Amino acid sequence: MISRRDILKSGIATAAGVALPFINTTARAAKADHTLSFGHTFGKATEKYMVTGLEFFKERAEHYSGGKLLVDIHEAGSLGGQTVLPQKVLTGAIQACQLSTQNFTPFSSVYNILDFPFLFPSNDKFEEILASDLFKDSELTREPESKGFKVLPGMWSNAGHRVLGVSKEAEKVVKVPSDLEGMKIRVTGSKVEQKFFELTPANPVSIAWGEAYQALQQGAADALNVGLGPLTATKIYETFGSATMTQISLNCHLTVLNKRWFDKLPTDVQEGIMKAAAESFAFQQEKQRKANEEMVELWKSSGIKVHMLSDAEKKVWNELAGHKLPAYDKLKDRYGRDLYEKLASLSA
Repeated sequence: MISRRDILKSGIATAAGVALPFINTTARAAKADHTLSFGHTFGKATEKYMVTGLEFFKERAEHYSGGKLLVDIHEAGSLGGQTVLPQKVLTGAIQACQLSTQNFTPFSSVYNILDFPFLFPSNDKFEEILASDLFKDSELTREPESKGFKVLPGMWSNAGHRVLGVSKEAEKVVKVPSDLEGMKIRVTGSKVEQKFFELTPANPVSIAWGEAYQALQQGAADALNVGLGPLTATKIYETFGSATMTQISLNCHLTVLNKRWFDKLPTDVQEGIMKAAAESFAFQQEKQRKANEEMVELWKSSGIKVHMLSDAEKKVWNELAGHKLPAYDKLKDRYGRDLYEKLASLSA
């Protein structure tokens, strides 16, 4: 049995570009019976900020399949953005992709539930729930399966809580919701996130991710709510004057496979993929925690004022726009009240 320490030790070698001792890439590729083409939008250059663990997964999955599987990773959006990749998985053009839970909501609306503000009190609690039987046996796996996806348990790339980054031009440190008065907040397509900022004095504006850097520079947006990893990897943090660790919601990525493709694989290959995914998450968690700590220090050294909410300030945010408010009732009914209540109970 391989321990967590063994996983992390071998992962260090992989991350450094040193092949694991049991890997023979040329021979493996030559005899592979199955190919898993995998698309994602980050890459080796940004792995130290946004830890995907994909190279580690590749090494493990190919090894555990006994050479029957070749994992072919296409990074840096070379096969399309996160709104395009899931469609390619469904059509069978590729077999898997990794994308944010928010970008997966058009394909599986139940994932909107994970965006309810302050639902998860800590990153550790969130990751504990990801690994729980509740998650594995819920609509978070069943609904995607009904659409043709298989959510790969354990294969997560969790950047942690989102950060409220404020542009230099705004010249403000946000501590309580009233500080958002008159500010333009860039929001995603998440209806839950949009509702949250509608409950504050802010003015939510829809701006594509690829345009966020320029929008913050030019004043089209004053702030946005995204994870440390993506903000650092894309250098958007360079536009910030301040950043508040509000812990509103998580910036987590999941991996989905083409279910039909997976179901046709031999049992031993399926088991190899599942085992590799579980070990990859242990690797990713450890590396991302360290990366997040380093990124906070990088931001501070760059002159960004980083603010951690006090307990009193957290209470103000929760009372104004927290997930328990009636303002979210229609969204809870739309996306699954039963699941929401189970998650809220586990998180309490």
